Amino acid sequence: MRLALAMAAAFLCALATGCISIRIVDEDALPAGWKREINQPSVRPPQGRFAAAGLLASGTQAPVAARLESMFLPGQLPRSTRADVMELSMSPQGTFTARAWRAGRVVAEVELPGRLDPATGWLELDRIPVKDTNKFGATVTTQSARVGVGSDGALYVRMSATAAGVVLFLPAFGTGTAWGRWEPVAP
Repeated sequence: MRLALAMAAAFLCALATGCISIRIVDEDALPAGWKREINQPSVRPPQGRFAAAGLLASGTQAPVAARLESMFLPGQLPRSTRADVMELSMSPQGTFTARAWRAGRVVAEVELPGRLDPATGWLELDRIPVKDTNKFGATVTTQSARVGVGSDGALYVRMSATAAGVVLFLPAFGTGTAWGRWEPVAP
C-alpha cells in the first residue's frame, strides 16, 4: 500500500512540475578494460581517424551501439547520412576539429575550443553545439566532453549533457553522463 501511494505521489508531482530525468554512469560499472583506460593519463591527444560506430555505456547493463558523430555533431547528421569514419585533430592553439566522413567525403565538420588537462592529458570540451531534434517540444541542450586515447589506441569519450524545455506542454529537465569507446581506423 505504501509503495502504491508513493508511486501515485511521484506521478502527480511529475504531472504538476514536469519531468525530471537524471542518469549518470558510475565509472565502477564500466567494463574492466574501459576502467583501466579512463583512470590513467591519456596516451596522446585525441587525434586520428576512428570508426563512427562504437559502444556507449549510459546506465544500461552492457554497452550498446553508439555513433561517434553524436558526441561532437549532435543532431547535425540525419540517420541516412551517418558517417563511416570520424577524423579528429587539434591545433597548437587548442582548436579541436571533428570531421564526419562518408563514402570518401566530408559530410559534416565542427571546430570547438578545447583545453588539454595538463595533469591527465585528456581534452576537455565545453559548449558543444546541439541542434534541437526534439519533435515534441522546444528544448535547450548543453553538452560537454572529456576525450582521450587509451593505451589500446581506442578513443574514449565521457559525454555530459543537460536539457531543459517544454515537451508535450510540460516543463522538462534532464541530465546525464555516458562513456563511449571507438576503435581506431588506419589512415
